[in-house]
Amino acid sequence: MGYDFDWAVIIRFFPRFLPAIWLTIEVFVLAQLLSLAIALVFSVSANAARNPLFRRATALYSWIFRGLPELVVLMFCFLALPKLGISLSPVQAAVIGLALIASAYEFEVLRGAFTAVSRHQSEAAWALGLSKWNSYRHVILPQVMRVALPPLLTFACTSLKRTSVASAVAVVEIMGMAKRLIDVLQKPFELMLIAMISYIVLSSIIMALEHTVRRRYVIPGRTGAR
Repeated sequence: MGYDFDWAVIIRFFPRFLPAIWLTIEVFVLAQLLSLAIALVFSVSANAARNPLFRRATALYSWIFRGLPELVVLMFCFLALPKLGISLSPVQAAVIGLALIASAYEFEVLRGAFTAVSRHQSEAAWALGLSKWNSYRHVILPQVMRVALPPLLTFACTSLKRTSVASAVAVVEIMGMAKRLIDVLQKPFELMLIAMISYIVLSSIIMALEHTVRRRYVIPGRTGAR
């Protein structure tokens, strides 16, 4: 018995997905900004810190959040944190949970990028009279970001797809909207097709940006200055 595909469902209900698509973009952008800020602070601090305990603490942070499923972290933020007096809306819980997961991976990318930049760069900057902060800001970080940017964009595409788990904490993003409409209309094929196309379009934008960055900023066969 064949399935009676209904194009009218796609045409009629696609506009209902537009707010969900926008919310997906919002959650993704906020989580990326927060995760990148955490990863930058941790990677710069770990690289500059002379205290091995701090480096171990950042490594432990990375190990924990790379080992936890996204759904567990989001559920913890949404259900467990209120027991500690930290009440979060579904969107806030999704942003923080996704940012914690992403920051652990981005920290590893940035930590690897720091190793690709020769320590002689910072020594030369200090010899020229630059402070430690200015040497990082004007000499080290630009080289680190050149190395790290392509893999960070690759991971951003993964982070965008990871927003689909936000529906588990009542965030009506793309997947959340699809689930709600499927429960009402019982048209899973058409509605999931809308969701799939939406994710493909958004992911393609990031992949196109990644391709542009690789062509413009990355020198073939070279990952960093030694």
